[in-house]
Amino acid sequence: MAATDQTSIEFVSSIGRRARTDAWETQNISTYRRVREAIADSRWDDAARLANYFVDEGKVCFQIYRQWIPDLNGFLRENGVSQADLDEVNAEIVAKLNLPDGTPWNPYEQWDRFLTATEATVRAIHREEADEALARFDEAKELWRRCHDRDVDHTYGLMSEIVKRFGEGSIGRMWDKVIVPLFSWRYEKFDIDKNTWDNALYTLMLVACEAMRGHLVGPERTGDFELIETDDRYILRFDPCGSGGRTIRGDTIEGTPPRMEPPYNWTVSQEPHTWNHGQKGICHYCTHCIVLMEELPMDRFGYPVRVIDPPRYGARDENGNLEKCQWQMFKDPTKVPEEYYERVGRKRPDKFGSKAHGAPDLPVVTGMPGAG
Repeated sequence: MAATDQTSIEFVSSIGRRARTDAWETQNISTYRRVREAIADSRWDDAARLANYFVDEGKVCFQIYRQWIPDLNGFLRENGVSQADLDEVNAEIVAKLNLPDGTPWNPYEQWDRFLTATEATVRAIHREEADEALARFDEAKELWRRCHDRDVDHTYGLMSEIVKRFGEGSIGRMWDKVIVPLFSWRYEKFDIDKNTWDNALYTLMLVACEAMRGHLVGPERTGDFELIETDDRYILRFDPCGSGGRTIRGDTIEGTPPRMEPPYNWTVSQEPHTWNHGQKGICHYCTHCIVLMEELPMDRFGYPVRVIDPPRYGARDENGNLEKCQWQMFKDPTKVPEEYYERVGRKRPDKFGSKAHGAPDLPVVTGMPGAG
């Protein structure tokens, strides 16, 4: 797709809302970049449509954290932490998350500012004021990035608190609380007994690309990433991921350090578990990908829906660069190599699908889960 071509946005019944449906080779180009291209080319209607959809991408992430933060607090409360203690814990975390100008961060206020800046972008687009539209859209992207990143920090601070109080062994129980409802709502559809894999893989790829654009992955935090297709799989790489990857690298835009360092001093895995592939240095946030996309679907369907290779805190690749995060999605889920089962303590089965594995029914979740 050339830069002058429109980006396809359509309603997708399998996810119940609209999504970008352009070809895989262009899904890794951020919606942020697509908006700027459309404005530069005076494709005003396309620019307005994409700017509005940029909010849709962000909303997916924003809603997730509206579930995670109360549910992480709920886990602490259910394990004996008093409300007064919880209030102090949250206040201590949020006190470290002031905006760059020193203003206290409020996620709902920041989200409203993002929406307002996007509305100003669209207004300038309709008036064909390119410079104003570009300036307002850059402002909108930064407002969303600041909101998103502080939500990630809040969740990570709570995860670190859980580990400090109950040990690393509590991570598995924590994710049972936080992501089993999410799995039921978002990932149960990838069971080959419920949908053909061709349809499931299409949906899986759409939500993967959309989510990582929404997380604003990449060194410039624009949502651009690598996407490689081979004979048997799709490979997505993030340098860094906008959530866990930024947590262990630090914030290069705001100049803040990895969250394992002062003033945060939050923990990172030190013990071998299946949900960190037996490795030290995996941030607690990243372990949800392994549980959600490898362990839960392996146990229920017999295969992972994505194979995850998270970066390790401080680790570098063979070229001396900080490790990227990598996701792999196989074109035939029954042919995922044995090595990916072994590192989460499983064996590759002979039969696949929830019926063959006797997977019990999960709670029916019809909308975004999360009630604390």
